[in-house]
Amino acid sequence: MEFTPEQEMLRESVRAFAIQEMPEGFAREWDMKGEPPLDTYQRFADAGFMGVGIPEQYGGQGGGIVEVAIVLHELSRAMMSFAIMVYRSAIHASGGLQIYGTEEQRERFLPGIASGHLKFCFSLSEPDAGSDAFNLKCRAVRDGDEYVVNGTKMWNSFARHADNVLLATRTSDEPRKQDGITFFVVDLSSPGIEITPIETIGERASGTNMVTYTDVRVPAANILGTEGEGHRNLQANLERERFSSLPINLGPMEAILEEAVEYANTREQFGQAIGRFQAIQHMLADVAVDVNIARTLTWDLARRIAAGEPCSLEVSMAKLWISEAMMRASYTGMQVMGGYGYTLDSNMQLHWRNARLGTIGAGSSEIQRNIIARQIGLGGQPS
Repeated sequence: MEFTPEQEMLRESVRAFAIQEMPEGFAREWDMKGEPPLDTYQRFADAGFMGVGIPEQYGGQGGGIVEVAIVLHELSRAMMSFAIMVYRSAIHASGGLQIYGTEEQRERFLPGIASGHLKFCFSLSEPDAGSDAFNLKCRAVRDGDEYVVNGTKMWNSFARHADNVLLATRTSDEPRKQDGITFFVVDLSSPGIEITPIETIGERASGTNMVTYTDVRVPAANILGTEGEGHRNLQANLERERFSSLPINLGPMEAILEEAVEYANTREQFGQAIGRFQAIQHMLADVAVDVNIARTLTWDLARRIAAGEPCSLEVSMAKLWISEAMMRASYTGMQVMGGYGYTLDSNMQLHWRNARLGTIGAGSSEIQRNIIARQIGLGGQPS
């Protein structure tokens, strides 16, 4: 797609921020620490970037999905985990509040997201609810003007560092398990919340966690959307959430190609640069093809979503394709760089570890194929 002058200026500004604030080795350093660079996050917000997708009346810049995608793309080239941290608040929280939040909730939370003073995470999965996403046991029971929450959540990324969580709970038992689900905005400093880190091989800077809720009291005013209709609220923002995986994967794919080409042109074996060998050329040519397809998919779908065109099928297809293309690119980059790519001093090993989550999280490749199969008319209803 062709970007406007304002969008090009935004791209240049975010890229300049990333170059200045996230130089070579920055992503690896914070990955090894297993902590997020919160000071950098605040400087990013102070520069106005966290408000890109938030309307001006709430302290934002008034941009849309294209502008948010530009931000995520440029950040992910420098540090994929940082882009994902931004995504939690800019898409999950901001998008949810704008689509199905009340005006009071927008006024209460959106200015804090724009300023960087309120950081959000999202919690749906449970020990028995992964791909079976609506098999929820975490329960919220009404008690006067509050709800009392009890249960355990899994894979709650960034929970140790967020201020609030968009929490999916069961508020009633219904014949269909996707019914009776309600989302709340929950203050993570509330009494009764215990956060336990889970060690993972990738996305270590933002981190993931098990979160246990024991008699946690949440104001009824913090219901996000309509009680019992959380699955409909989730669907309303799902297209943008799945789409976000495209710019977040596109950035590292571009970085992988650039790093591997530079290495192939400078690494000499058998008296010449390894980039002169046809085997290496073909490997990186395939990555270049994937990068070009990823770029085309990303910006075409950004344009279509911004125009209000329904494209949930295409978004699932693209999410499936790009997560697997990222896996291929990182594997190839590692193979081209050999032992050097396998060391912890290499960016390539970080790309390779981070890529693995893409085919599992936010709807696994298998779930995306199920969705695609249903939407093209396969399967029908079980008898």
